Amino acid sequence: MIGILRIFYGAEGTRPGLVLTCLLLAGIFEGIGLASLLPLLSLAINDGAGATSPIIGYVDTALGWVGLEPGLGVLLLLVVGGIVLKCLLTMAAMFYVGYAVAEVATGLRAQLITRLLNVRWGYFTHQPVGRIANAISVDATRSGHAYLMAANFQVNIIQTVVYSLIAALVSWQLALAALALGGTIALSLHVLVRVSKKAGRRQTERTSELVIYLSDALSNIKPLKAMAKAGKFANLFDRKIGQLRRALRRQIVSQYALKNLEEMLVAMAVGVGFFVAISNWNVPVSQLLVMGALLFQTVSSVGKMQRQFQKAVLLESPYWSMRKLIDEAEVAREPNPGSTVPTLEQGCRFQDVSFAHVGDKVLDRVTLDIPARGLTVITGSSGSGKTTLTDLLLGLYQPLEGRILVDGIALSEIDLQAWRDIIGYVPQDLILFHDTILANVTLGDPRIGEEEAKQALQAAGALDFVEAQPEGLQSIVGEKGAKLSGGQRQRIALARALAGKPKLLILDEVTSALDPRTERDICRNIDALSRDMTVLAITHREAWTEIAERTYRLDGGSIELVKDGRDFKRPA
Repeated sequence: MIGILRIFYGAEGTRPGLVLTCLLLAGIFEGIGLASLLPLLSLAINDGAGATSPIIGYVDTALGWVGLEPGLGVLLLLVVGGIVLKCLLTMAAMFYVGYAVAEVATGLRAQLITRLLNVRWGYFTHQPVGRIANAISVDATRSGHAYLMAANFQVNIIQTVVYSLIAALVSWQLALAALALGGTIALSLHVLVRVSKKAGRRQTERTSELVIYLSDALSNIKPLKAMAKAGKFANLFDRKIGQLRRALRRQIVSQYALKNLEEMLVAMAVGVGFFVAISNWNVPVSQLLVMGALLFQTVSSVGKMQRQFQKAVLLESPYWSMRKLIDEAEVAREPNPGSTVPTLEQGCRFQDVSFAHVGDKVLDRVTLDIPARGLTVITGSSGSGKTTLTDLLLGLYQPLEGRILVDGIALSEIDLQAWRDIIGYVPQDLILFHDTILANVTLGDPRIGEEEAKQALQAAGALDFVEAQPEGLQSIVGEKGAKLSGGQRQRIALARALAGKPKLLILDEVTSALDPRTERDICRNIDALSRDMTVLAITHREAWTEIAERTYRLDGGSIELVKDGRDFKRPA
């Protein structure tokens, strides 16, 4: 129960005090209406209930304080007015709850996305993308519903308290009997609540696992289809789907079993109570009707409270799963202790830099210089650590030993966001978004307009084929750029890096999918750009080493200078 109350009172972007105030007022007015019901019936049928029930005396006294006679019209107005005001206030409270549900669902998504965009790079290397996708799409929606169920739980708590108080005014024995009966029924059926909670937790876990599997499968659908493994791979989903199916079955069965068993037990208990009261006790008809109604409502409200609690615990796990993921991302936030704004006027330097991945040393006391406004190329075999060098320069990882300097200032002292803001980067494993070519070039940067995008596409050798597309810059590239060839995707990725007019351009095997002629054209463009821009290219292609001012070869964690810029003569 504590977890449910924490959701209601602790969810960000909500106003539980406002909701609770409206619900409390609604309960008060409902109590006034119910309290007026017995004297109204007694007056209407004149059965002498006033002599045996203290609640009629309470109502008469209260009306006397405000100068009203307990006549038929006044009592009827209190009954109807109390119920009407109760309904209006409850509706107002739940109307706001509707807004709060949307706020919870969207707020959790916004928090998670914001934190994910600020975590250190290493966090993503061990985090399944499917888990994040499931949290944003499924868990966030179910979390909003969890808040709704928690609010409904509050409604039922207040209703139970109101019915119990009115029952106590009619007869304290009746109130105790109703609460005892409701509590007994609730305790006897509580096992179904535990079943629902366990089923809800398993549903959250199994859904997340299924989405992780599916995300990985769709990311690799081409080789699966190429080797006729798609159908066979589906067998891996069967166990996950079977587990999810069992969790959903338990969830539905426990929900309906709780509801119907409660109604059955309440009906039996009220029926026995009526039989005993009519057969053995001389209870006035009006009092018997009100007592029966209050008994039924009080016991039923306990049952409703339990059912809402069951629904809330069923949806509790996705909310806390989202909170856990948000907290994990917050802990993994990328540090940015530096404050110096970089200018890159002199160049970058790796000074005795060493680095290891999970204990495996990749770089061993590497020293190299990347002069400003020039083209530096790093070559080497696959797995030699070339990409790791660029990751270190980008600040995605920190060296185990040594320093990385920018204009003689340690990278750890530089504002990391300001540093990356002057970098254009084209990774080896490039990905395009399922959006327009323009959106893929600008990446939402308001500083880059359509004209700047065209200039970048021209420099990347992509403008001709883009303008040949049916919708030009507004053409959709497809999932991961599937509507384009490998070479076209690389050129758009290069244009994306050039669009922001960076001071440092990092290219990781940027022309590996291009034909020799296109590669030479791009090399010529990059060579011209390097007169005003620092360019670092990771490649083994001869076209790049020919135009490089400085070339290094990385092998076995050590680096060797194979071409010195002092001997270089730029082609005319």
